[in-house]
Amino acid sequence: MKHSSRRIARGLIVAALVVVGPAWAFHDEPRRAKSLKAPLVTAYQACTAPTTQTLGFPALPACYPAKRVDDLCGFASGSLVSGYGKASVKALPNGDFRVGITAKGLNAGCEGQTLCGVVRVRATTHRCAEGPCTVADLDFSGSSPTACCTVVSGVCVVTTTINSEVLGTLVVGDRTAFEVQGFGLRRVTSPPLPAGNSFTSGGLTP
Repeated sequence: MKHSSRRIARGLIVAALVVVGPAWAFHDEPRRAKSLKAPLVTAYQACTAPTTQTLGFPALPACYPAKRVDDLCGFASGSLVSGYGKASVKALPNGDFRVGITAKGLNAGCEGQTLCGVVRVRATTHRCAEGPCTVADLDFSGSSPTACCTVVSGVCVVTTTINSEVLGTLVVGDRTAFEVQGFGLRRVTSPPLPAGNSFTSGGLTP
């Protein structure tokens, strides 16, 4: 009878491990998510104290005039609309993520300025002792020489990796997933410096 009870107890423990073990080591993700691309648009200041509203329906609270975050560096010069920007991340075989940010056709105010890439992410990983965990939101921005560029002939190109910015962030086998909250480029030279990104990921309607 005692042996039977021990066998039953062992069986219950094994069953519990079978049920609990995979849940402890698992967080829900798709099979593949190797790359992400986004265009860049000019960053504008938030409207916190509306002074007008949009036409038509619905009439939305708005601020006039629209104010760029960076008064110096932009895509447009006078009445000329120009340039484009793009950003991307791609998984590498070593577990790292390559980050690429490019802007072309920048205005004269950008020339000779240093712009640094910014990627805001929320990571969920297996690197906590208790099991899968979500890390506090991180800004990877301009902490290595490869994360910044000097604008020459209206062009800025940044190519770096997540581990180049914060060494050891990503390790092969961790199954870390990144929610990208946004890409950007921020001017870091010639005061007054912008309070945020000069350019940010977004879209543009026709």
